Amino acid sequence: MGQHVGLTIPRWIDVEGVKNFRDIGGWALRDGSGYIRERIVFRCGNLVGIKPSGIKTLQQLNVIAAFDFRSDPEVERQGVMPEIPGLTRVPSAMFTKDDYSPAALSVRWKGYFEGPTGFPKVYRIILEKAGPKYRSIFLHLLEHHSTQSTKSIIVHCTAGKDRTGLFVMLLFGLCGVDEEVIANEYALTNLGYWEPEHELEAKARSLGATLDNVRMVMSAPYVTNSKSKPSSLI
Repeated sequence: MGQHVGLTIPRWIDVEGVKNFRDIGGWALRDGSGYIRERIVFRCGNLVGIKPSGIKTLQQLNVIAAFDFRSDPEVERQGVMPEIPGLTRVPSAMFTKDDYSPAALSVRWKGYFEGPTGFPKVYRIILEKAGPKYRSIFLHLLEHHSTQSTKSIIVHCTAGKDRTGLFVMLLFGLCGVDEEVIANEYALTNLGYWEPEHELEAKARSLGATLDNVRMVMSAPYVTNSKSKPSSLI
């Protein structure tokens, strides 16, 4: 805004029927020259269960596009968001149906089960596939969201954690946000996303995994390049 004094704007926004909904703006740049604009990019879990009051909130936030990173098998199983006037759902799947074969899933889940040191292995796989989709969002931002624009977008996957988190990581990295801040923002998902215990137990049974392993998959571990931390996610 060209000012040296900032306002505190709530990061977490209650969008009824949607988990993990937050504004990624407000974080300072590494060199102190500015910060990420608020109310331009939001991240969250899937929008399938959004309630009428949640739709009203999105309209008040001037959201014009929701980039959905979920794959076709996920969409077939979970459904899609309801029609919202003025808001376009943009299918942005990076994984194909082949990527959901038992063998492909086994590789990704095994990485998650390894915890903080295994997450980067899975994220490298995602990054190898996600480039064209992430690029299209960057181009959309350049075309439709100038410094004068008051419109906003949503990026989301199923939980708003991995595929969504990697997009935010790249956006912050390009803007010059410090890696510690990027890791902190990523770890906020531990506060914003949860699943009931009975659903976690059902997932564990279907995967032949332990409940602790499934909890690890659903977590967002804080990991940076700091010497006091494990190997980097970024």
